Amino acid sequence: MRVIAASEIHGSAATSDKQLKAALSQWLESPPRRIDRLIFQALLGAAALKAQVHSDCGLYLASRHPARPTMGALLDAVCVQHKQPKPFEFVNSVSNAAGFHVAQQLGLEGPNLFIGAGPRAWTQLQALAQLDLQDGLIGQALLLLVEESEDFRVQGVLLEGNQPGAPATDFAALTAGIEVRRLSL
Repeated sequence: MRVIAASEIHGSAATSDKQLKAALSQWLESPPRRIDRLIFQALLGAAALKAQVHSDCGLYLASRHPARPTMGALLDAVCVQHKQPKPFEFVNSVSNAAGFHVAQQLGLEGPNLFIGAGPRAWTQLQALAQLDLQDGLIGQALLLLVEESEDFRVQGVLLEGNQPGAPATDFAALTAGIEVRRLSL
Protein backbone atom coordinates (compact mmCIF):
# COMPACT_ATOMS: atom_id res chain seq x y z
CA MET A 1 0.00 0.00 0.00
CA ARG A 2 1.15 3.50 -0.65
CA VAL A 3 -0.09 6.83 0.68
CA ILE A 4 -1.38 9.09 -2.08
CA ALA A 5 -2.77 11.93 0.07
CA ALA A 6 -3.04 12.93 3.71
CA SER A 7 -4.67 15.60 5.85
CA GLU A 8 -4.44 16.74 9.45
CA ILE A 9 -6.89 19.12 11.07
CA HIS A 10 -6.44 20.64 14.51
CA GLY A 11 -9.03 22.60 16.42
CA SER A 12 -9.74 24.03 19.81
CA ALA A 13 -12.48 22.71 22.05
CA ALA A 14 -13.87 26.24 21.81
CA THR A 15 -14.40 25.86 18.05
CA SER A 16 -18.16 25.98 17.56
CA ASP A 17 -20.18 23.69 15.33
CA LYS A 18 -20.94 26.77 13.23
CA GLN A 19 -17.20 27.31 12.67
CA LEU A 20 -16.75 23.62 11.80
CA LYS A 21 -19.57 23.86 9.26
CA ALA A 22 -18.06 27.02 7.74
CA ALA A 23 -14.69 25.28 7.35
CA LEU A 24 -16.41 22.26 5.83
CA SER A 25 -18.29 24.35 3.28
CA GLN A 26 -15.02 25.17 1.50
CA TRP A 27 -14.86 21.52 0.34
CA LEU A 28 -18.49 20.36 0.28
CA GLU A 29 -21.30 22.09 -1.59
CA SER A 30 -24.04 21.13 0.85
CA PRO A 31 -22.84 19.76 4.20
CA PRO A 32 -25.51 17.68 5.95
CA ARG A 33 -27.74 19.24 8.57
CA ARG A 34 -28.37 18.09 12.13
CA ILE A 35 -25.06 16.38 12.68
CA ASP A 36 -22.86 16.37 15.76
CA ARG A 37 -19.20 17.30 16.33
CA LEU A 38 -17.80 13.84 15.63
CA ILE A 39 -19.50 13.83 12.23
CA PHE A 40 -18.35 17.39 11.46
CA GLN A 41 -14.79 16.44 12.38
CA ALA A 42 -14.80 13.22 10.34
CA LEU A 43 -16.24 15.10 7.36
CA LEU A 44 -13.51 17.74 7.64
CA GLY A 45 -10.77 15.12 7.63
CA ALA A 46 -12.27 13.35 4.62
CA ALA A 47 -13.31 16.44 2.67
CA ALA A 48 -9.73 17.71 2.59
CA LEU A 49 -8.90 14.60 0.51
CA LYS A 50 -12.07 14.60 -1.61
CA ALA A 51 -10.34 15.53 -4.89
CA GLN A 52 -8.22 12.34 -4.86
CA VAL A 53 -10.90 9.88 -3.70
CA HIS A 54 -12.55 7.46 -6.17
CA SER A 55 -15.97 5.91 -5.67
CA ASP A 56 -14.48 2.41 -5.16
CA CYS A 57 -12.83 3.61 -1.96
CA GLY A 58 -13.38 1.91 1.39
CA LEU A 59 -13.72 3.97 4.58
CA TYR A 60 -12.03 2.97 7.84
CA LEU A 61 -12.83 5.38 10.67
CA ALA A 62 -11.65 5.29 14.27
CA SER A 63 -12.40 7.37 17.35
CA ARG A 64 -12.05 6.73 21.05
CA HIS A 65 -15.60 7.88 21.79
CA PRO A 66 -18.80 8.74 19.99
CA ALA A 67 -19.59 12.47 20.25
CA ARG A 68 -19.73 13.06 24.00
CA PRO A 69 -22.37 15.82 24.04
CA THR A 70 -24.69 13.69 21.89
CA MET A 71 -24.21 10.63 24.10
CA GLY A 72 -24.64 12.72 27.25
CA ALA A 73 -27.92 14.20 26.01
CA LEU A 74 -29.17 10.76 24.94
CA LEU A 75 -28.33 9.12 28.26
CA ASP A 76 -29.79 12.03 30.23
CA ALA A 77 -33.07 11.88 28.29
CA VAL A 78 -33.46 8.11 28.56
CA CYS A 79 -31.94 7.29 31.96
CA VAL A 80 -32.56 10.41 34.03
CA GLN A 81 -35.64 12.02 32.52
CA HIS A 82 -37.22 8.71 31.37
CA LYS A 83 -38.08 10.19 27.96
CA GLN A 84 -37.77 8.79 24.49
CA PRO A 85 -34.57 9.94 22.77
CA LYS A 86 -34.78 12.61 20.10
CA PRO A 87 -34.19 11.21 16.60
CA PHE A 88 -31.08 13.41 16.20
CA GLU A 89 -29.56 12.05 19.43
CA PHE A 90 -30.46 8.46 18.65
CA VAL A 91 -29.16 8.35 15.08
CA ASN A 92 -25.96 10.26 15.84
CA SER A 93 -25.24 8.08 18.89
CA VAL A 94 -24.50 5.21 16.51
CA SER A 95 -20.81 5.60 15.77
CA ASN A 96 -21.21 4.53 12.16
CA ALA A 97 -23.40 7.60 11.54
CA ALA A 98 -20.14 9.48 10.95
CA GLY A 99 -19.05 6.89 8.40
CA PHE A 100 -22.44 7.07 6.68
CA HIS A 101 -22.20 10.85 6.24
CA VAL A 102 -18.59 10.70 5.01
CA ALA A 103 -19.44 7.98 2.48
CA GLN A 104 -22.54 9.84 1.32
CA GLN A 105 -20.77 13.20 0.89
CA LEU A 106 -17.78 11.69 -0.94
CA GLY A 107 -19.79 9.17 -2.97
CA LEU A 108 -17.95 6.15 -1.56
CA GLU A 109 -19.23 2.70 -2.50
CA GLY A 110 -16.69 0.53 -0.68
CA PRO A 111 -16.86 -0.98 2.81
CA ASN A 112 -17.56 1.41 5.67
CA LEU A 113 -16.17 0.46 9.06
CA PHE A 114 -15.99 2.27 12.41
CA ILE A 115 -13.73 0.99 15.18
CA GLY A 116 -13.08 2.19 18.70
CA ALA A 117 -9.62 3.72 18.69
CA GLY A 118 -7.09 2.29 21.03
CA PRO A 119 -3.38 2.98 21.32
CA ARG A 120 -2.66 1.14 18.04
CA ALA A 121 -5.44 2.63 15.90
CA TRP A 122 -3.24 3.29 12.85
CA THR A 123 -1.93 -0.26 12.78
CA GLN A 124 -5.47 -1.65 13.07
CA LEU A 125 -6.90 0.64 10.39
CA GLN A 126 -4.10 -0.27 7.96
CA ALA A 127 -4.53 -4.00 8.59
CA LEU A 128 -8.27 -3.84 7.88
CA ALA A 129 -7.78 -1.74 4.75
CA GLN A 130 -4.95 -3.95 3.50
CA LEU A 131 -7.19 -7.03 3.60
CA ASP A 132 -9.82 -5.35 1.40
CA LEU A 133 -7.20 -3.93 -0.97
CA GLN A 134 -5.48 -7.32 -1.35
CA ASP A 135 -8.81 -9.05 -2.00
CA GLY A 136 -9.59 -6.52 -4.72
CA LEU A 137 -12.76 -5.33 -2.99
CA ILE A 138 -11.60 -1.72 -3.27
CA GLY A 139 -9.12 0.34 -5.25
CA GLN A 140 -8.45 2.85 -2.46
CA ALA A 141 -8.79 3.04 1.31
CA LEU A 142 -9.54 6.19 3.29
CA LEU A 143 -8.36 5.95 6.88
CA LEU A 144 -9.57 8.55 9.39
CA LEU A 145 -8.73 8.95 13.06
CA VAL A 146 -10.76 11.45 15.11
CA GLU A 147 -9.21 12.27 18.49
CA GLU A 148 -11.00 14.54 20.90
CA SER A 149 -9.97 15.56 24.37
CA GLU A 150 -9.86 19.24 25.26
CA ASP A 151 -8.90 20.04 21.68
CA PHE A 152 -9.46 17.86 18.64
CA ARG A 153 -7.37 16.42 15.86
CA VAL A 154 -8.49 14.59 12.73
CA GLN A 155 -5.94 12.74 10.64
CA GLY A 156 -6.77 11.27 7.27
CA VAL A 157 -4.78 9.10 4.89
CA LEU A 158 -5.75 7.89 1.43
CA LEU A 159 -4.07 4.62 0.40
CA GLU A 160 -3.98 2.54 -2.76
CA GLY A 161 -2.19 -0.55 -3.99
CA ASN A 162 -2.49 -4.14 -2.89
CA GLN A 163 1.13 -4.84 -2.02
CA PRO A 164 1.49 -5.97 1.58
CA GLY A 165 3.84 -4.05 3.77
CA ALA A 166 4.68 -3.47 7.39
CA PRO A 167 2.09 -1.13 8.90
CA ALA A 168 3.22 2.21 10.28
CA THR A 169 2.57 2.69 13.98
CA ASP A 170 1.45 6.31 13.81
CA PHE A 171 0.38 9.10 11.46
CA ALA A 172 3.87 10.64 11.25
CA ALA A 173 5.47 7.35 10.20
CA LEU A 174 2.66 6.60 7.74
CA THR A 175 2.93 10.01 6.03
CA ALA A 176 6.72 10.38 6.13
CA GLY A 177 7.94 11.85 2.86
CA ILE A 178 4.60 13.10 1.54
CA GLU A 179 2.94 16.49 1.74
CA VAL A 180 0.19 16.59 4.37
CA ARG A 181 -2.64 19.10 3.90
CA ARG A 182 -2.94 20.86 7.29
CA LEU A 183 -5.71 23.05 8.66
CA SER A 184 -6.05 24.70 12.06
CA LEU A 185 -9.36 25.97 13.36
